[in-house]
Amino acid sequence: MRKLIILISILLTIISAGCSSRDESLTPEKKQVTIQQGGQLKYGSIQEPNTLNPLLSDLLATAEVGRLMFSGLITTNDKGEWIPDLAIDVPTTVNGGVSSNGLKITYRLRQGITWHDGMPFTADDVKFTWQLIMNRKVNIVSREGYDRISSIDTPDKYTVVVNFKEFYAPYLTLFNTILPKHKLENAGDINKAAFNRAPIGTGPFKFKEWQVAEAVIFEANQNYYRGKPNLNSIVYKIVPDANILLTQLKAGELDIVGNIGFPYFEQVKAIDGIRTVIAPTMIWEHMDFNLDNALFQDVRVRKAITSAIDRQGIVANVLKGVASPAYGDQSPISWAYSPLQQPPARDVNTARELLAQAGWQPGPDGIMTKDNKKLIFSLTTPIGNKQREQTAQKIAEQLKEVGIIVEIVPVDAQVFFSDVLKNRRFVTAIYAWVAGVDPDNINLWNSRKIPSSTNAYDGQNYPGWRNPEVDKLTDLGVRTVDLGARKNIYFRIQDLIREDCPVVPLYFRGSIDAVKSTVANYLPTPTPAGSFWNAWQWGFAAGK
Repeated sequence: MRKLIILISILLTIISAGCSSRDESLTPEKKQVTIQQGGQLKYGSIQEPNTLNPLLSDLLATAEVGRLMFSGLITTNDKGEWIPDLAIDVPTTVNGGVSSNGLKITYRLRQGITWHDGMPFTADDVKFTWQLIMNRKVNIVSREGYDRISSIDTPDKYTVVVNFKEFYAPYLTLFNTILPKHKLENAGDINKAAFNRAPIGTGPFKFKEWQVAEAVIFEANQNYYRGKPNLNSIVYKIVPDANILLTQLKAGELDIVGNIGFPYFEQVKAIDGIRTVIAPTMIWEHMDFNLDNALFQDVRVRKAITSAIDRQGIVANVLKGVASPAYGDQSPISWAYSPLQQPPARDVNTARELLAQAGWQPGPDGIMTKDNKKLIFSLTTPIGNKQREQTAQKIAEQLKEVGIIVEIVPVDAQVFFSDVLKNRRFVTAIYAWVAGVDPDNINLWNSRKIPSSTNAYDGQNYPGWRNPEVDKLTDLGVRTVDLGARKNIYFRIQDLIREDCPVVPLYFRGSIDAVKSTVANYLPTPTPAGSFWNAWQWGFAAGK
């Protein structure tokens, strides 16, 4: 599912980034270095967790520290690929883990894994986690997907069979945190359980101490199933002021700072002994047409506008070369991204030709005119993101060159997301989506998902795209079990986005991390759950 970028806590500090620059790398080199054993790593965060139970919070800070302590059945690596965690393998139709109709998913669990208190991890913990998630008395952040499960069978200690009521295409996104049954089944009110402030998991690090407003401290799990972590401990240091965070980074008091705000990018690049790691994400900025507006009924007009926008120029000039141009709704790091897409360069002549074909001709003042009406429209943008505001200005400048006048309308962010988009009160609008690990985009493009009073404002197809083939494909995409067949479905939808131009994809954001040059094996993940997936491999390079 796609989620709108609203001012929610999980993305408080993520600002645009993406491609490689002078001393940054989109995909950090995995150099062979000798790691010294031991040491304490200090990770700086502008945010403090509100709980240490990941199922009860959507804060990025909680997700990050949760990945240190807890494991899931499967997880994602730095390329966004699914890899086994507590499970032996990733269930598929090929290995027999997924039934032909997709209603039965079988996980084979690793044996010999223990919780931090020494108790064995078994299939009962997985079943208990699902039961806890479905307990309406527990303040779970999201039950999406889990509510499609009819039952879970545990034929033995190391086999979990998940039975779905109906096929749920993003089944691999479930069970990314498993909680201990023996600790929580008699804990009373889970929302107030002591566990939430001093948990145990099966992850590479154990909870040691929470110094409120200062730091959360973790120590290595000597019995971690992948092997003892290189580090002895990790201090998750809370520094709520970005300027102080940078001061501590410059002073060498921090080893890693994640999600650096774009305004601080140049400062971080200039710090000696620090490398900036710019990782791709699945957040994409785009400009929507309101397809019910008479100006955009002709696809040639939409294509002309798309041709006149210089995405590469926006990336270079607004984002300082640290974003990647977008040509569809799937990120280049997604398994559903079509590699056959040819990045179109800006073509002013093509834009003018398309407008001429659609009956638009330059008037005496150079503005395109048709039937005594000038090609002038508004571009609504939420206030609060300087790079987005500059992008809107660049778009206005570029379209003016082909005789199109764009009037930028800044709107309060809360009003923009709750009213302007929901009620489709815009002519064009620029904002961003957070793409999920699964490519399901039915909520964005299916015509049933055009929000209105008739469907209780269900859906986020704000452009109002009505395309019968897209409707069929988006419905089919969430019903298709075979991943190869699903991939072809989303490839075709990407083709149709380019052909029909309901939106202009602009660029994919990224996250900027600052990492001390002595830190080895830091490999950020593109998912919005933090980059702690391989923390057991982190360490300090041994001196020569």
